[in-house]
Amino acid sequence: MCIFNPNPTLCLPHSPLKKMSSSTLRRSIPTVDRISDLPDSILCHILSFVPTKLAAITSVLSKRWKQVWLSVLALYFDQEAFIDFNSFRNFVNLTMSLRDEEIPIHSFTFKGADSCRLRQRDFDRIFKIVMERGVENLNFDMCNKMHLIKLPPRILSFRTLHVLKLGQIQMGDFQEVDFPCVKTLHLNSVYFLYAEHIVKFLQGCPILEDLDTKDFVLKASLVHLENLNALPNLVKVRIRYHSDIPMTLVCKTKSLHVEEV
Repeated sequence: MCIFNPNPTLCLPHSPLKKMSSSTLRRSIPTVDRISDLPDSILCHILSFVPTKLAAITSVLSKRWKQVWLSVLALYFDQEAFIDFNSFRNFVNLTMSLRDEEIPIHSFTFKGADSCRLRQRDFDRIFKIVMERGVENLNFDMCNKMHLIKLPPRILSFRTLHVLKLGQIQMGDFQEVDFPCVKTLHLNSVYFLYAEHIVKFLQGCPILEDLDTKDFVLKASLVHLENLNALPNLVKVRIRYHSDIPMTLVCKTKSLHVEEV
């Protein structure tokens, strides 16, 4: 006779739960790996939202996941996620060499730290591969490095770009900028030799809509820049801290935000 029992089920003399241990019960519950059953395209889309280092770790989950990360259309390399520069460099080189040449790269982010010792030819090789894969979104961010990095000239001919973000970059002397598809341009601590180069750079983005600049440094001041044609498609312009943008270029924007120190 059971006078009081907070769990009445245990009073049933023939209850199967009475004879089954908790460990056996846990083992009897079926488990289904529904994520691994998803098609590669969806798995790659999911992995495109995490840094490439984390995406690569999924290769140890099972044979199903072994090659998935190499087909992700977005690459994100952040040196600060690695214990030292050599491990970072080796991972970047390994990733770029393992990818199938037929798989495009739609988005490419490269964030270097102060200890980054990649040379100009290293960057040229990396960006050559990225350009050949039809990159549309490029973020080359060296803001965590004390010394300036020269912009790889190859980037100036990325005709497939829609979004370009540069940080802590020195612009050398260049003849032409050809960004026919760029709509978003963010320049953070980008150093130009002459004001004329800023004009040439911006005019190389004929359909530009979103411009965000911060901390321009010029070797020469703005001179003889009258009678410029305004960029016709600008929607939003944000100018922050010592950014010498000729206002004639951006006067047709729908939204202009200027910040001073």
